[in-house]
Amino acid sequence: MDTALVLLSLFLIDSLAIVSPGPNILLVVHAAAERDRRGALLIAAGLAAAGAMWALIAVTGLTAVFELMPSLQTAIRVAGAAYLLYIAVRLWRSHAGPKPTVAISERAAQPAHKALLRGLATGLLNPKSLAYFGSIFVLLVPADASWPLRAAAVGLVLFDALLWYGLAACLFSTPRVIEGYMTLRRPIDRACAALMAAFGVKLML
Repeated sequence: MDTALVLLSLFLIDSLAIVSPGPNILLVVHAAAERDRRGALLIAAGLAAAGAMWALIAVTGLTAVFELMPSLQTAIRVAGAAYLLYIAVRLWRSHAGPKPTVAISERAAQPAHKALLRGLATGLLNPKSLAYFGSIFVLLVPADASWPLRAAAVGLVLFDALLWYGLAACLFSTPRVIEGYMTLRRPIDRACAALMAAFGVKLML
């Protein structure tokens, strides 16, 4: 397959994987709606770094390790499920805040390294990433592909994640979206918690 066609296919499929409902995009959207655009962008950067790491693992052929050590894949799945349940509990216990005025100021931002690590941990421990990079991604960019193609694929994954997660962070941190969120904060947080818990429980089954 032509290199340009491979990269175009990868861009489209990877974009769909990023914007489809899941823990990664939900984490960015929630942080942005909490009036923490900076934190949401840092989480997005962490998720992008995690995606690039998974892509690098895939193109170097290390996915074969999971075939030789299926217990490692199981351990990642269990760890990811536990982390999602942890996030779900934190969201469920969050308190409703006062409705903001039209002139919305940014929330006290979480430390940069914590936001970045939160995105990185979520991206690395999300078994959806393992499933995607261990199947669809390696079909498009196999381990025996040329090094320029492999390098371009890793770079494209990084660009894709920064683009879509960054757009989500900016879109959902606008005053109108934040005001709507703050008005319905409790039910939205509970719904997000339920979704995170559902993702976690599904991984354990």
